[in-house]
Amino acid sequence: MQPSQLWSRPALAGIALLLGLGLAGGARAEDYGPDRASLALRRMPTLCRTVGLGCPISGDAYAALKSAIAGDRDAQFRLAQMLHRGNGIPRDERAATAWYGKAAEQGHVAAALEINRLRHEGRDIPADEAKIAAALGPEAEKGDRGAMRALADIEIYGRGVPRDAARGVALLRRAVAAGSAAAAADLANLYLRGAPGIDKNPAEGFRWMGESGRRGNLSAMLALGSMYFRHPDASLHNPVEGYRWLMRAALLDDPSAQEMLSEVLAEGAMVGARTVIAPDPVAADMWLRLAARSPYHDNASLRLQIEGNMTSAQLEEAKKRAAEWRPRPLREVLAMAIAPPAAASAKRPWPPGLMPPAIDRLTAAAGNPQPWQRLPDFARNEEVMAAITAVAAYCDAKGRRSCADNCRRQLDYVAPPVKAGGLSAAELARYLREHPDASPVRAMRKEAATAEQAMHFWVLCANGLAAEP
Repeated sequence: MQPSQLWSRPALAGIALLLGLGLAGGARAEDYGPDRASLALRRMPTLCRTVGLGCPISGDAYAALKSAIAGDRDAQFRLAQMLHRGNGIPRDERAATAWYGKAAEQGHVAAALEINRLRHEGRDIPADEAKIAAALGPEAEKGDRGAMRALADIEIYGRGVPRDAARGVALLRRAVAAGSAAAAADLANLYLRGAPGIDKNPAEGFRWMGESGRRGNLSAMLALGSMYFRHPDASLHNPVEGYRWLMRAALLDDPSAQEMLSEVLAEGAMVGARTVIAPDPVAADMWLRLAARSPYHDNASLRLQIEGNMTSAQLEEAKKRAAEWRPRPLREVLAMAIAPPAAASAKRPWPPGLMPPAIDRLTAAAGNPQPWQRLPDFARNEEVMAAITAVAAYCDAKGRRSCADNCRRQLDYVAPPVKAGGLSAAELARYLREHPDASPVRAMRKEAATAEQAMHFWVLCANGLAAEP
């Protein structure tokens, strides 16, 4: 056998790989940034540079590195993504940001958008933003919607160009008119958070986020669903609209929306004392099962809350629905008329402010509640008064004097006035003389409690059950 035949090709490749790894041992992740990339390339093992063997980075990363050094903006963007994710090359966010900057300086729109995002995260941007703005201008003029979005952010924040909020907003409006759902979300976030030269205007922010959602932006649907329930400005809360947007995102198979929708359906929702979304434990459990396919949305505490009071038949129904469920196409979802579960009297949420231990007491009888356990119709004062009286009687029977006295105090605020419009001072004095045991609070009432007030006073009474041993 000839000496040249003593070594097989696989053996040679293995030796080359070991040599390459040994020679590359001194390479550092930061060597792949723009300032040192050429040096890093020269330090690659010879076989790596000639036949692609023994490289310390993947073949795709090597090709992107060579082309990025040569000035190819697409390769620069691709290399930045690899460095950002650690895909085939050591992860290095600083080097990634620098390569995004190089690509953006040459007018790469996606890179410019990424630079804006990173800047808003507080990252140092090692790029010439004046060059980026100059390179994006022609792209925006040609109607590139992404370029309009990227340039708008630069204009609004004055990065590399004089600050001009009006021009930035105009660019975003142009992009929306050209069909960009993302630009509508950009406008929404500007009004929701405020920006230099742009005052906060939450209502306008909701309007633009809705525009983005109607154009198919899943993130906008999820944001709207959350904001309609949780925005700091309570005047903008609209549980029914929030439910609709969460349902759209859930039907498109977004696990965050499915988990949030499950929470809404577990609790139901009220506007004032009026139920607008009825609790539906079977639907809540189905959506949670779908969300839990993602390990990030397998919410054990929510599952316990939902399934703790479900029957075996209900659990089986939820499992069946989840197994049969399939995502819907976007076009179909956007065309749907979505209505929340009907708020029937038998399926109503517990009012906000009612303590969990009190709820446990009120639900302990399951399908056969006692009078003190029944949720009254808060629009009917006589029903609320009967419910408060029943809780007081229950507390009396249990020897809970403080609970009973508290409920009777709340009853005074729910009872109708002695006289419509209230008693005059003279009438009040005479009434109290003639009824020495009467409550002054009740005697001074001028009008019946509203449904919201009745609900509040019932909650104050019912929370006394929380201390029941």
